Amino acid sequence: YKVEKNQDNHIILLRINQYWESLGVHTSQLERDQMYKGNPNWLDIRLEWMEKYMLENLKNQDDMGFWCFMLINPQTPQNYKDKLYSYEDLGFVKIIETNGDPNNRKHEDDLVLNTYKSVKTNNSNEILCSRLDTDDMVGPYWNIAVKSSSKNNKRISLETVLLYNFLNEEKRIIKYSKGSFVTTNSTLDNFENPRSFAHGQSNAVSIDTEYPLVCMGIHDNNIMNQHWWPAGRPYPLEEEIFNQMFKIRK
Repeated sequence: YKVEKNQDNHIILLRINQYWESLGVHTSQLERDQMYKGNPNWLDIRLEWMEKYMLENLKNQDDMGFWCFMLINPQTPQNYKDKLYSYEDLGFVKIIETNGDPNNRKHEDDLVLNTYKSVKTNNSNEILCSRLDTDDMVGPYWNIAVKSSSKNNKRISLETVLLYNFLNEEKRIIKYSKGSFVTTNSTLDNFENPRSFAHGQSNAVSIDTEYPLVCMGIHDNNIMNQHWWPAGRPYPLEEEIFNQMFKIRK
């Protein structure tokens, strides 16, 4: 299967600071005002990571045919909103203001689709959509692999995952079947949002890769990710090899 390189029918949905009213106080989100308390605050730290890890890797994709839609809280303070909109200068980022109510998925899906239709340069009816987070990394070959693996599959999950400890740079590897690195393959008239189903409940086709194309940051700011660390096996990598797999802004 030949991947049509640079065809921009792959969307990444990247949650920045969405606040789900219906979720309320929950392990996966802070109270809305807590995000902006402290110096640096939660959002400062997250954006620093996003620039250092996530965006650095997106800038270095072998196939730059994708869009990164950043999902932000419409009530984001103006100084942060300005900063977030400045990421659009990268050329592959669009900001979408939505709190993405889990009880009303259609609203967010329509925003995503309308944004995509306004920027896309391809004529394909097929649309690939991946979910990532600000503390993830994806290797240079990731977009090509996602596109080729999605052919003939409605949902895929990349199950070979590198765990990278932000604090001490230790590395582990896990096989995370039907995990969080999910991509859907749907159509413009029947779009499927990969954020519409829970981790581990994707019924995706697990794609086992020879070496990890995706990396999950481990740190003290993510309760869920800490569960994965004990499950991983040590995976020492020479710096030169690691730097070929993933890019970190110096």
